[in-house]
Amino acid sequence: AAAVDRVVSLLAAGCDYQTFCGAVYSDGVDVAAAPAGTTGPADLMHLFLAGLQALGPRRFLDQTARLLPSGATVASVTRRRCVEAVLERRRVAVFGGTFDPPTNTHLTIAAEIVHSQCADEVWLVPSGPRHDRYRSAAQTAGIHRYCMCQLAVNTTFSHKFPVKVSNIECFLPEALPTYDLLNSLSKQHPDCQFSFIVGSDWLQPGSNLENWTSTNWNWKPGDPDGQRLIETGKRMLDEYDFLVIRRPGYDVQGSEEDPSGLKQFGPRLSWIEMPDGTTFIEGNLTSQEIRKRSAIALRLRDAVSVNSLRDIDGLVPRGVLSYMWRHRFYNPNPIQLSSRKRVAIYGGAFDPITNSHLTCVAEIVHSQCADEVWLVPCGPRPDKPGLRTPPIDRFCMCEIAVNAVFTADFPIRVNSVECFSEEAFATYDLLCSLQEQSPDCDFSFIIGSDWLQPGSNLATWTSRNHDWRPGDPDDQQTIVTGHKMLEEFDFLVIRRPGYGVQATDDDPTGLRQFGPRMSWLVMPQGQTFIEGNLSSTEIRKRTAFAARVRDAVSSKDFVGIDGLVPPGVLAYIRRQELYSIKF
Repeated sequence: AAAVDRVVSLLAAGCDYQTFCGAVYSDGVDVAAAPAGTTGPADLMHLFLAGLQALGPRRFLDQTARLLPSGATVASVTRRRCVEAVLERRRVAVFGGTFDPPTNTHLTIAAEIVHSQCADEVWLVPSGPRHDRYRSAAQTAGIHRYCMCQLAVNTTFSHKFPVKVSNIECFLPEALPTYDLLNSLSKQHPDCQFSFIVGSDWLQPGSNLENWTSTNWNWKPGDPDGQRLIETGKRMLDEYDFLVIRRPGYDVQGSEEDPSGLKQFGPRLSWIEMPDGTTFIEGNLTSQEIRKRSAIALRLRDAVSVNSLRDIDGLVPRGVLSYMWRHRFYNPNPIQLSSRKRVAIYGGAFDPITNSHLTCVAEIVHSQCADEVWLVPCGPRPDKPGLRTPPIDRFCMCEIAVNAVFTADFPIRVNSVECFSEEAFATYDLLCSLQEQSPDCDFSFIIGSDWLQPGSNLATWTSRNHDWRPGDPDDQQTIVTGHKMLEEFDFLVIRRPGYGVQATDDDPTGLRQFGPRMSWLVMPQGQTFIEGNLSSTEIRKRTAFAARVRDAVSSKDFVGIDGLVPPGVLAYIRRQELYSIKF
């Protein structure tokens, strides 16, 4: 509170840029002249607040004490509340695009916007489907472009670096017009002040932001087609800030009345300027170039080899490269492999996925009992009221874990067949659904020996009765399908400590009593199956404890799960503020 009062007092006393920086920054910062955009009252307020956040309240008070004239009084409570409001309201720059896929240049630009201090955070917003002239640029489904963005951000930046990904648009039937997007974000996040990133290539002859349109939600079938859209560009320019990146070859002409050259395009446009004479770092790499190279490489090389991605290695984050390979993206003529694959299904909530989960699926591959392992995050579970994490977050964490931990050609994937459904699938329904989608695969299901104990009988497992109708007896909503499941699919059983199975002379494995197609997961050549006792429940328990400790001692950095989940997953948990962990 005293530090915020000091900020108000400095404003009231007329403290300027050079004086403040000379007192606060003692590491050789050149304060000979104030850069553009640091002389107005609002700019100075942000400068003072940045100093407060960088130094902490105590050091800030010590180093600014001599800047106030003797007898200076604390400014009014009203002005102090204004400063507090600015301090609490984040400046968020919206970086929109298809991100199909996100590239290293996208990440560099997002980082440089943060470094410019023009925004407190940058949000990447993958677009929805495009039905305009840019439609060819967004062929990949929104869920995959969103996951690739999350992979890129959480494996490239530290968890504290303020770049995030928003899914507000990419799952809609079509892309949002810019004005509608900014309005939607402002409505959802009233604590944020949004600006939009554009390049100077958008400010050339023939383009006019005032002519940009939005969907006319009052339009009805039978109204003229010309009324489907309404011009909202002028309102957009009046209501929101636009941050402009200079693009080589796309200059904007200034004048005496308008030195920046931007007022002709709108009242709230400003150039992104780097502090202290540094240069804005960018590049000419585009998603289109990545797609082009991928298509060429797959035509020239063996398309089933990971070497086909060599021409884009180093241009996208490693996790994104792995994701592209696993999902066979950007191949115009995908090769159909004729041989059948043995696929082991590893289901679970993965709330969150842990290092033990990853070790387990890796060992299933190493056991040679399956050619591939698919992680299948479950859908909503009414029987598990504690499962509150949205499916999109659990799916993204699985994708981040798999693509950041394993090499691109290691045969582990994540399947979304269930997690975006209205409810979780029964095991038999899940396996049947997968078999229908992938008839070239032979599926097996992974269970532990703890599932084969007295009192549990897989033959009694049930499925949803899709023939049930309202008015039918409630006990007919499910039907027993366990016996069919055990007859139609293989089950791979992992031995769990303390959960033995009784063998007999007639059944040396001890598994036939539970089903005709069950087998132990055995490692080759006398190797030991590596596993651990870490569970998602333990992770959630530790984060809840960490939250209580953090609130008690005001330490935001104490989280007892570092090293128990992949770094990218931990970064995702922090950015999304899951499990009571704050960003």
